[in-house]
Amino acid sequence: MEMDLREEGIIEDSYEDELLMTLELEDGTRMECIVLAIFPLDDAQYIALTPVDQADDEDGDIFLYAYSEDDNGQPVLGDIEDDDLFDAVCDRFDEICDEEDFDELVPTTEA
Repeated sequence: MEMDLREEGIIEDSYEDELLMTLELEDGTRMECIVLAIFPLDDAQYIALTPVDQADDEDGDIFLYAYSEDDNGQPVLGDIEDDDLFDAVCDRFDEICDEEDFDELVPTTEA
């Protein structure tokens, strides 16, 4: 049976038509984030997230993780521990931002 990420509360319904993902932090708190992009680099996938409460902040945080899905289609995030790989992922995300209008990647809450 295929699991619906929205029904399971892992990826939630849209915020200004954007996918949301809830991160559980090391201290046990939860942070709601907007999925900015899921993108390939070499033979792996990566995900860029920004906290919902910083979506309008041009200098807000962006979190980059290794991204995969488990056998049930649930997202699995992993830390990018290698500094050179992290730099390459950052560079690739910067390229994506240059290719797209970054304002289209980061939603605003203004009506």
